Amino acid sequence: MSATLNVWCEGALVGVLAENQGGIRFQYDKGWLANGFDLAPGSMAFDGVANPALRPVFAGLHGPFNDSLPDGWGLLLMDRVLKQNKGLDPRQITPLHRLAYMGHRGMGILEYRPELLPAHEEELIDLAMVAEQSEQFLHGDTSDVLEALRICGGSPGGARPKATVAFSEDMGTCMSSFGELPKNYAHWIVKFRNDASNSGGDPVDMGRLEMAYADMARAAGLCVPQTHLLELAVSQRKEAYFAVQRFDRVGSRKLHFLSLAGYAYANHREPCLDYSTGVLAATRKLTKSDQDVAMAYRLMLFNVLAHNKDDHAKNFAYLFDPEDKRWRLAPAYDLTFNHGMSNQHTTSINGAGNPTFKDLKKVALERNLRQWAEVLDQVRAAISKWPDFAKSYDLSTARTHEVAKALQAIDRACAPTTASNTGA
Repeated sequence: MSATLNVWCEGALVGVLAENQGGIRFQYDKGWLANGFDLAPGSMAFDGVANPALRPVFAGLHGPFNDSLPDGWGLLLMDRVLKQNKGLDPRQITPLHRLAYMGHRGMGILEYRPELLPAHEEELIDLAMVAEQSEQFLHGDTSDVLEALRICGGSPGGARPKATVAFSEDMGTCMSSFGELPKNYAHWIVKFRNDASNSGGDPVDMGRLEMAYADMARAAGLCVPQTHLLELAVSQRKEAYFAVQRFDRVGSRKLHFLSLAGYAYANHREPCLDYSTGVLAATRKLTKSDQDVAMAYRLMLFNVLAHNKDDHAKNFAYLFDPEDKRWRLAPAYDLTFNHGMSNQHTTSINGAGNPTFKDLKKVALERNLRQWAEVLDQVRAAISKWPDFAKSYDLSTARTHEVAKALQAIDRACAPTTASNTGA
């Protein structure tokens, strides 16, 4: 038995996904080949042939389509909804089922038809109620998924519960983000805590910590979307949640999103890439921009010096705007204090999981980055002000000291020695 799904972009048919016993294949539409753009230059054939994925990393899906799917929390929610509404057991759910479930609600510009479960989208969203039901869902305290949680809770990636919503300019009104937005509204992602004991649980100050890191990243010269700390009363307690404006939306217009994982067919659940040959090389190939490569190097430095070790392949991405027809490095995201896997960086630096100054320098020289020493000084200077950023968001003294101690140890390990020639 075969199944097909149409892929659309801004009202134009991109092509058709088909699945049968031989696997999943995608064929571009002739009209799209004539007037559209390549979804993943160099990693997905841009022709009229029904092609399989480059590698079977994503259950047979092609990288750009896998980027439309959520991860962790979103998949868990999707499985529950499809069981509840369609009677599908998780073992029966195929990748095309998942794409059809996402429909027009995925990251980026791509849409999938026919939608498996169309829904009435409520105009106003009670974010505190969505947060509370997310908690109940994770703890197994509810068997039903409310419509508001289904619609706004299943789009972004990552293991933590999230909601995709639209906020008014003053952040005072929250509504569904999947229709035409009113004037002065913008697309946002709100991150909740995963406090389920079987996952280790997120600390209660997770939102404050990520907000402080966003400010520190800006001070380090990174491009970071607008952020906001939301104070909500959930389950009879006050919580602070981190919110970030979506960079794959410009008003109601969508941009094409391609993660490094989708581009390189890299499994983000295991260490499989290096910054030099993976992140920076891919950035050069796609964007052809010295500035974007330099920004990717700056991001590497920040992740290293800020102890953000969960720097896997899905945490780097590229955007393509059909209007200016140019690829560019996406703004930095998912920046926080993180121990990663075995307290090592998921993406290695010159082959090292815990690099030294020598490794940072080697990557810069391999990629011909002339101003690398100056950039290193700028990032180090920003991170040295960590206590000030923490204080701005009332982070606890214990948490501030815990992070500061780790940052100081990394700074010592990555500091130039007397014998080092930083300008070489």
